Amino acid sequence: MSSTSPSTPSPDSASAADSGDFRIQAPVEILGLLQRLQQERTPLILSSPDGLSLSTRICELDADAGRMLLDSPAPGSPLPALLGAQELTAVAYLDQIRLQFDLDGLMLLQANPSAGPDDLLRADMPVQLYRFQRRQAFRVRPTSRTPQAHVCVPGAGEAAPVTLSLRVLDLSLGGLALLLPPEQPAPATGQLLQAVRVELDRHTRLMVDLRLQHVRAQADGSRQLGLTFENLDPLAERDLQHYVDQAQKMARLLRQPKAQA
Repeated sequence: MSSTSPSTPSPDSASAADSGDFRIQAPVEILGLLQRLQQERTPLILSSPDGLSLSTRICELDADAGRMLLDSPAPGSPLPALLGAQELTAVAYLDQIRLQFDLDGLMLLQANPSAGPDDLLRADMPVQLYRFQRRQAFRVRPTSRTPQAHVCVPGAGEAAPVTLSLRVLDLSLGGLALLLPPEQPAPATGQLLQAVRVELDRHTRLMVDLRLQHVRAQADGSRQLGLTFENLDPLAERDLQHYVDQAQKMARLLRQPKAQA
């Protein structure tokens, strides 16, 4: 596998200072971030340039050997194709920080019956890692009362896919949060939801791809889905930027104290 993916940004020191994007090469710092991913059981999304992806987690780190073990993904994932990919990118999210690195040496380890029933993945620990802190991605609440995202999800068993109309809780230039009803099964973390129609108001309607990053349970049994935009075309990005700008302006106006009579 190539050690440098063409799709991986390489910010210089000046742009990094301005944007909050940093290249990390210190082994101790890289190990610390990977250990946090392991301890928090944070989903690690592996993807190839042709759009295949799966979700896994770090289960063991061996800094001396420069290796890490990953959970084997669920049956039906595109693991065989990813094992043969020339380039693989790994992405994980810690709070508002996106971590990204090239993944080399990925291979499947057959399960040892005496150790456990599950297969594991093994890969090289990265020697370089990028941290993207999207300071410009302000999160806002929609300005209209009924913003929705129309999402097509697989049906149960052999049932046909169904389209869900989910409420948009908040959004930013990087992604959005949706409210999933209690009775509806959640998609798998890392799953790509394609051709999602997002209707924010009468003038802002987007067709986007969304990647599920996390699922958070709510007190009433519903769940909040955190998703990021993928392959956002320039026109949709422009409309989204305009909407976020207007929502920010409205929020600032509502926070201003009323003038005394």
